[in-house]
Amino acid sequence: MTLKRHVVVVAGLLGLCAIAIGIVTHGGRLIGARAGVPGEIERRETVVPAGQSQDDGVWTAHLRVVETELARGHVDVAVRVWHDAYGAALDSRRWESMIAVGDAFMRIGHAAGTPGGARMNARDAYLIALIRARRDRSVDGALRSADAFRGLGDRAIVEQCLYVAAQLAAGNDHAQQRVREARERWAAPSTIAGS
Repeated sequence: MTLKRHVVVVAGLLGLCAIAIGIVTHGGRLIGARAGVPGEIERRETVVPAGQSQDDGVWTAHLRVVETELARGHVDVAVRVWHDAYGAALDSRRWESMIAVGDAFMRIGHAAGTPGGARMNARDAYLIALIRARRDRSVDGALRSADAFRGLGDRAIVEQCLYVAAQLAAGNDHAQQRVREARERWAAPSTIAGS
């Protein structure tokens, strides 16, 4: 892993401590102590590689190996290959790649019997996906990030993702409807894991 990737990973882990407190929105206003999270996302954005998407498919090849190793019961090998997938996903500059590596790490955590331990790496990947979705002005990316954070049981960051999705959907009736539907689906406490 290159020094640049190490810096991104370390910055991500440090940033996630602050992000874990989440945010709450009320009528478009941020309220309470959780209001600092968007600022943390903005600071984190400065260390996420920017630029044109340059997806060469390397991350997908690594993730296929991760799945093969998990199927064989080789969790330790899957973790090592996952690190390569994560680096390639960072290089791709695509939100889809970061969702995929986050999901893969959660599968690794389940296979190892430690899904709680996998949350930090998955959360890091999902946060980068949200940042990239916002950069790409992708409502789909913001909604998929919300779904990923919903799976982690993080209601506050789900709300932030939905807020970003709503901003990106402005002026597009179909996209606004999709955001409203997502908000309605995820509004009930029983639809957020861990709530």
